[in-house]
Amino acid sequence: MKGGSFLNAALTAVCFAALLIGCSSDEGQSDPASSNEAAGSTENTDGVEVKAVVVEDPCTCFEKGLSRGQLRYCRESKRDVSFLEALRKCGTSEVVGVSAIDKMPGDGQYTMNPKATIVQWKGEKLGMTEMGTVPIRICTISIQDGQLVSGNVVIEMNGMKSTSQEGLAARNLTDHLRSDDFFDVKNHPTAAFSFESGRTDGRGGLVFDGKLNIKGISKPVSGNLSFGSSDPVVATVDMTFNRADFDVRYGSGSFFDNLGDDLIADEVSLQIALVEDVDLRKSN
Repeated sequence: MKGGSFLNAALTAVCFAALLIGCSSDEGQSDPASSNEAAGSTENTDGVEVKAVVVEDPCTCFEKGLSRGQLRYCRESKRDVSFLEALRKCGTSEVVGVSAIDKMPGDGQYTMNPKATIVQWKGEKLGMTEMGTVPIRICTISIQDGQLVSGNVVIEMNGMKSTSQEGLAARNLTDHLRSDDFFDVKNHPTAAFSFESGRTDGRGGLVFDGKLNIKGISKPVSGNLSFGSSDPVVATVDMTFNRADFDVRYGSGSFFDNLGDDLIADEVSLQIALVEDVDLRKSN
């Protein structure tokens, strides 16, 4: 049985995004001078050059009502390790859930590129791992006041396929997964996921809560999200769900007894490597 790992797929998406931004080697490295450089830098926003405005107290970055210049300074200063450490010590940061989120994008709504975004699934059967991909129709995430406040992903279930098999075996597995034994894509051509809130995981990423809708059934789920880049936005989502919760019964011990070698694990893992459609953002 052949197939790549989730990690390789995520790295592929991140490298794709790196090509879009010129493969900068400085991002993520400690640069003691970055705070000073940020103070004199500018960016074009709605045709107006916005200059970074120095924030003397890093904890100010968690306050509401900051100017665009202050927000730019806070965002760019996260490249400085000492600035990140100061953020971690802010008393309110853990409460609002934005403590030192690595490469958190600035406030706004971001649309992912469906051609570059990779959704991978993984399931288990008697120690055997089956993997595959499924495309997205659309994905957006919204950041407000430095927090993940919402996001939506619509998944094209008709595009589900196996990557752990080849040839006829892959086609047979794909057809079976699309059938009414599993996800019944004829009657349920899309699935959906919505982010509802996010909080820091203490390691530079987010723990999120949301809702997953499969076969018309909506259930709460949670997982992890980490940002690999803020411009373009590149993020990796890791989550698991119990297929029995969505009436996916075939080979499930939750519905059938004495399955023996036909038992298939209920838990399905998902990893999504999100890559922003930068051209769409810059054209708005």
